[in-house]
Amino acid sequence: MSRDKPVLRALKLLIQDAIQERKTLRLQYEARDQKPAKRNVDPYAIHLRNGNLYVIGYCHLRKDIRTFVVDRMQKIRLTEETFALPVRFSLESYLRHSFGRFTEELVRVKVRFHKSITHYLLERRWHASQKNKKLKDGSLELTFEVAGTKEIKDDLAKALKSYATPEHAGRVRTLDAIR
Repeated sequence: MSRDKPVLRALKLLIQDAIQERKTLRLQYEARDQKPAKRNVDPYAIHLRNGNLYVIGYCHLRKDIRTFVVDRMQKIRLTEETFALPVRFSLESYLRHSFGRFTEELVRVKVRFHKSITHYLLERRWHASQKNKKLKDGSLELTFEVAGTKEIKDDLAKALKSYATPEHAGRVRTLDAIR
């Protein structure tokens, strides 16, 4: 549900006002694979990552700090309810171990890539904890200490599905190791 520029601009201004004034947002939110639910969110920060806009804040429904995709927010309004930003909250710390938009307990993830894309993968650093290991057969093994394994698992499942052809039979493995 990508929004046009004027609507997105107005939405960003509303969120920024809520952050600056420390006011709770009341919205309907459509989480992945769930029906829309009404939420009250104390917005702590707004964050742009990979072209997507996120709000990080306290969710009154889940009673925890959560990350919300702005494009999944509906019927948004600023309330008169105010909140105090937790003294210990730091956006940098919150995002440090996340991979994508999720934050969870740290997990070591090891992914092996075919030699044909090794050069591409080595052109950039994908995560601060990344360790590269070039293997004898020319393939590349990347190891990360990350949170957000659900997002990794979802992305890898899509990639595996695209390679589930007879020519790749026997080389494609499942993702059972990632919980």
